[in-house]
Amino acid sequence: MRAMLVLFGALALAGCQTEDAGVRAAKMEMQDDAACKGRPDYQQCRKNLFAYRQQVVIEDEQRRARVAAVADGLAAAGRAMQSIDSPPVNVNVTCTFGCR
Repeated sequence: MRAMLVLFGALALAGCQTEDAGVRAAKMEMQDDAACKGRPDYQQCRKNLFAYRQQVVIEDEQRRARVAAVADGLAAAGRAMQSIDSPPVNVNVTCTFGCR
């Protein structure tokens, strides 16, 4: 129950308390309860599942930040390449037969 309150509190602080988030949180609560039910270390099991989910969120945020950084780098490289002036083209034609 405490994990559920912490989860709902975290969602409220993050400004993400939508109906969908609440439904997902309730489903996770039920899944966690079912996974840990009957175990002698029920509380520790629940804490581990909660910590695992927090770690997944952190890793997802880090991955998104890396992807955004790569996208920004590629965009900057593209802008830099567009600003490069192409060198002038010198065309030398040598006429060997019947040139006028």
